[in-house]
Amino acid sequence: MWPPSSPFRWLSSARLREALLLAPLLLFIATRPLMMPTDPDYWWHVRTGQLIVETGALPRGDPFSHTVTGQPWVTHEWLTEVLFFLVARQVGYVGLAVLFGLLGALTWLFVYLTCRQWGVGEVGALLLVLWGWVIAIGVANVRPQALTACLTAVFAFILTRYRQGASSTGRFHGRSLWLLPGLMVLWVNLHGGYLIGLVLLGLALIGEAVRRWLCGAETPPLRPLLRATVLTTVATLLNPHGFEALRYPFTYAGAANASMRYVAEWQSPNFHEPLGLLFASSLLVALVLGVGRRPLGPAEVLWTLLFAAMGLQAVRHLALYAVVVTPLLGARLQAEIPAFRRPLRAWRRPALLFVTWLLPVALLLGLLLSPERRADLQLGREPLSRNYPAGAVAYLKAHDLPGNLFNDYDWGGYLIYHLFPRWPVFIDGRMDVYGDHFPEQVYFEVVGLQPRWRAILDQYNIRLVLIRRTSALATVLSADPAWQSVYTGEIEQLFVRKEAGP
Repeated sequence: MWPPSSPFRWLSSARLREALLLAPLLLFIATRPLMMPTDPDYWWHVRTGQLIVETGALPRGDPFSHTVTGQPWVTHEWLTEVLFFLVARQVGYVGLAVLFGLLGALTWLFVYLTCRQWGVGEVGALLLVLWGWVIAIGVANVRPQALTACLTAVFAFILTRYRQGASSTGRFHGRSLWLLPGLMVLWVNLHGGYLIGLVLLGLALIGEAVRRWLCGAETPPLRPLLRATVLTTVATLLNPHGFEALRYPFTYAGAANASMRYVAEWQSPNFHEPLGLLFASSLLVALVLGVGRRPLGPAEVLWTLLFAAMGLQAVRHLALYAVVVTPLLGARLQAEIPAFRRPLRAWRRPALLFVTWLLPVALLLGLLLSPERRADLQLGREPLSRNYPAGAVAYLKAHDLPGNLFNDYDWGGYLIYHLFPRWPVFIDGRMDVYGDHFPEQVYFEVVGLQPRWRAILDQYNIRLVLIRRTSALATVLSADPAWQSVYTGEIEQLFVRKEAGP
């Protein structure tokens, strides 16, 4: 204990020491969206939110393109898009970045608490959170997937707390299960990833049934979990699209097939890169510890297998893997390595408190003091337009060039934000609207200069082409007498067709 006269006596509270240990990491996590580039889909999310607010209705057909106009569109993220628009209108992009930073901190707070539920010590849980957060860095941004990551962490915490058995009073934590249906009503209107919540519940129910069969009365009762599963499933119907929203995740998975070949986050992790190596290391740890003296229960094994498979399938699923599996790795580590369950007694030494705060504060100061990094901070009302064709958009507006537009896939959302409704786009990131056929057999035919590329431009009566100036298509159009380059920016090139369309 600290002497009565010690100025550090206030550190003797265990909860306070734990909060001081965790706070610097959560602070660093919360600032991350301020340092991230603008997500390509952010732009059309905001414009969709504006459309919903101004019309008082959800768009049922595509309003943004000239290629699939009116195509049925399930706006499964409508509530998130309204949130994007309202917050951006009031406080700008910086307000959204702060909000999603706090959301990220909340996500990893729940992961930390889940680790602690498994008996992991404070320092061990902190290290696991840092490890998991780096794997999940892809959602540390202003994007709807961050909401699914957060709600996944909350579901996993509640289910772990229930499955861990009795509290200090000898009662099972069944009451917290009543939160799940209400959270699902929110989730199904925020993002199509709500299916993850149902999967967590379903696998937990199966796992607990198996564990109860093997262990008998030592497990928590199944009835509350079954009731929560049924009610949470019914809660998914409380959305503007009804049953159609239930079909959406499967429809999107099919539409994403073409994207998986060309969009980095839909591809499998590259194990030659740091992120892939970190993911591989966690898989190796899970494999080695999975055959330990005290293996995980059936539900935890099912969770690990499913989310590991998802992580192997696509980079965008690594965040879900990290949120769900990190505490399960902690459960095995604390069972095999005593240091991972050691309590935070050493935190009575103020020097350790200083060191723990020093690293994240030093990182933040380094970012703020570096002119290059400071230029990348998202501190304005408008998000940064770096890596987007801001110059060409300004030229297009100034000269009011007529005609249908062909655009780069990554810029579709940006063009919707700045040019809608004057210039509908050719394509953007809404793969559920364009389907599997259009990107593969239309868009990539053109950018890949396949035999039909000229015929496709004629078919859609394209008069304007806005693409990356380093692309093969830009090189070909620059030498084509039928096209004129009217603007060349740092990354983009704008072409106008000289001759009339077909």
